[in-house]
Parts: sequence; structure tokens; C-alpha cells
Amino acid sequence: MPLEGLYSLMKEQFDGSYPPNILNGLDRFGYKKLVFVTKEHFQSSPGGIGPEKATDDVLAFCTLVLSYAKNAKDPLQPGSSPKIFTTFTPRTHFNKMLSHVSSKLPAKGDELWALFNILACYQRGGTK
Repeated sequence: MPLEGLYSLMKEQFDGSYPPNILNGLDRFGYKKLVFVTKEHFQSSPGGIGPEKATDDVLAFCTLVLSYAKNAKDPLQPGSSPKIFTTFTPRTHFNKMLSHVSSKLPAKGDELWALFNILACYQRGGTK
């Protein structure tokens, strides 16, 4: 599924649409583990990306990375992944997903790390 389609499902899930889309799956944590990244996260243009450049594919990628990173602190069974805490588990390798959005992310290497450090300071939905 393209990242844009995934982001559409994430928006529905975060907004609490009822009945939920069948593609959203079952979330045993009540959607509280999804770190939903919005254009609001890019108001200060972190990493050189303003809200106008934060397209749905970039937002989906950032949502996945932050959701998995922030949930990695929760206790896991040996061999488990933080992916179990969200309903979205893409089968695609992160490097491949990054290659799809890298042309839209001016930040590379350490600057990309810095971008995610800034995005991680926001609460769910883009509020500081």
C-alpha cells in the first residue's frame, strides 16, 4: 500500500471514525500508541521542511518512525518489535520506505536524526 493510502487510514484511526475502517485492524491499546504526525509538526520548518512540503507520504513515514521509536521504551518479549503496539505493520523495509520520501526530506544523515528529535517533542496530533 502506498504511504499516502496508509496515512489516510491513520487519519481515520486518529479521528476515531466509527465504524472503523476494516483495514485499520484491531488496536488493543485504544489508538494511544500511534504517534500521529500532522502538518502542525512542521510549523517551525524542522529540517527545512515546512507544512507545505509535508505531504501525506512524508507524514505517514514520520508517523511510523516516531510511533515505533516512542513505543520501543515499553516492555517487549524477547524477539518482539515495537511494531506490535500499533495497528500498522508495513512489510516493506524502512530503507525502501525512506527511499520513497527521501527526495522530499532535505534532512539527511545526522540532520534526519535531528529532524526526528524535534518531531519527538510534540504531543500526538502536533501540539507542543
